[in-house]
Amino acid sequence: MLRIKNLNKSYGSRTLFRDVSVSIEDNEKIGLIGRNGSGKSTFLKMLLDRNQYQEIDCANTLLISSLEQNLNFTEPSLREQVCTSLGQESKHEEWRAETVLMGLGFSYDDLTKAPGEFSSGFQIRIRLAQALVQDSHLLFLDEPTNYLDITSLRWLKKFLKNWDGAFILVTHDRSFMEEVVTHTFAIHRQRVRKMKGGPQKIIDHIAMDEEIYEKTRQNQEKKQKKTKEFISRFRAGARSAGMVQSRIKALDKQGTHEKLEKIPDIAFRFHSEEFFGNNLMKAEGLTFGYTPEDILIEKFSLRIQPGEKIAVIGKNGKGKSTLLRMLAEQLEPNEGIIKKHVNAKIGYFGSDSKDKLLPSRTILEELRTLPNIKEQELRNLCGALLFSGDDSKKHIEKLSGGEKSRLCLGKVMLYTSHLLLLDEPTNHLDMESCDALTKSLQEYKGALIFVTHDENMIAKVATRLVVFDNNTVTIKDKTYSEFLATEGWSEEEDVQKETKKTSTNKEDYLRKKEQKKELNKVKNTQKKLGAEIEQLEAEQKNIPPLLQKAIEEKNEQEIKHFGGKIKTIAIKLQELYQKLESNIDKEAELEKALE
Repeated sequence: MLRIKNLNKSYGSRTLFRDVSVSIEDNEKIGLIGRNGSGKSTFLKMLLDRNQYQEIDCANTLLISSLEQNLNFTEPSLREQVCTSLGQESKHEEWRAETVLMGLGFSYDDLTKAPGEFSSGFQIRIRLAQALVQDSHLLFLDEPTNYLDITSLRWLKKFLKNWDGAFILVTHDRSFMEEVVTHTFAIHRQRVRKMKGGPQKIIDHIAMDEEIYEKTRQNQEKKQKKTKEFISRFRAGARSAGMVQSRIKALDKQGTHEKLEKIPDIAFRFHSEEFFGNNLMKAEGLTFGYTPEDILIEKFSLRIQPGEKIAVIGKNGKGKSTLLRMLAEQLEPNEGIIKKHVNAKIGYFGSDSKDKLLPSRTILEELRTLPNIKEQELRNLCGALLFSGDDSKKHIEKLSGGEKSRLCLGKVMLYTSHLLLLDEPTNHLDMESCDALTKSLQEYKGALIFVTHDENMIAKVATRLVVFDNNTVTIKDKTYSEFLATEGWSEEEDVQKETKKTSTNKEDYLRKKEQKKELNKVKNTQKKLGAEIEQLEAEQKNIPPLLQKAIEEKNEQEIKHFGGKIKTIAIKLQELYQKLESNIDKEAELEKALE
């Protein structure tokens, strides 16, 4: 499908890709992994601009579609907007667009609303829907899981598993990628390596290769050191000159294995403090709504004990972040009370924490605004979060979303706490950072309440759940795996119910498609019948003169032959007339059904 051979890419003195050779075959589902800044987005952009690179070879007819970053909505309704992305051959398959929209969290009633009426998060879902309905050979999905909630993510996972075509997927959600891809591209040390299977397999393979390389390098270094010592010791001796020259030549041929530059790993570490008591915090009868008509949380109570880890999960817009903001005393409930232990120390990371950073400050300047923190602690933190050296002097306005998230999480890490409240901490982080964050939360000794759509993090960290499902909020004293096994998401059933509303359209479309096929068959049959009738009628017209001549000549054999032929043609024509009449009636019936 697509071949890349000896591709190179640099920005100034920085090399992104060096001698990259890799291929994409039909129907391969590829996960693209690499650390932040390794060039994942650049790689996809180069493939989109493939005609500018002679190193990229593919057919001119190859259709590539991608998740548009800036999409102008041109149609009056959501349904019509997404249908604009259907291919020419699929333009009547509205049900496809509707089914995708239902899966991504829209309701059937939303289909007639204007695209501009939806929130920015749902507008991103519209862009994703348009990418998913396109008839392309190769689809690029760069972080499609951003702004999706759990039920939408679970639907997208199933959809991509059944995708009939090839795609390249970039996502920070490791478990999501592991489940949907057949192959993985890993950008590592300026090269792209390909392997069948999910990301963990190639990561382990690369680690093993580098371990073998390092052992080989060390062994070579030891041997070369001994050889150099021998040369140095016996160089002056005439009797050993031959052996010395032999070793010098052997040393020159060996070359050297350069020591691999160490790639730094991010290090999250949240400091806890032992808590003496049974209850850190208690919420009783919490009710909150931004308007009396829009109550998000009603009469909700929760008791938080030392050391427990609670995941707050559910669809977007249902009140998960609102609950955390109330527990963090960032928002007052309409009703109910929150009782915090007088000695409880709480760390809070909000989904809007990044927005509160001052753009004109550098990373170090922002950290220096925190009270009672020594300069060395700040510099140690910068190093742990991969802001070492001059990177700590970068201005916040120039940081990526992931870098801002790391900075805000770092501010929480500087203080000891009994309870952490984390709202969407994985947003904008890369896969390696998400893995490191998950591990640090597993190791954190204090209590934790966190909002996330990362099922891997929920499954590994949470011991209890607060579930926002089907307009209710309930506490589940079970792990996420136990929840899925015993109850599951009722809202997934809602998606199926909503999709059934579109299935009528699908059934209508498929029925009409078959009717059109049948109509074409009927019309083709009529053409054949007409041609056959026309031929027989011409034969029938030519027989009487021949019969008359046979009669005049009293040729009994020809009289019998032409008389029989007239009779045979008459019978055949009668059969054909009946078939033609039946086909005309069927044509009228099918055309009426298709109106």
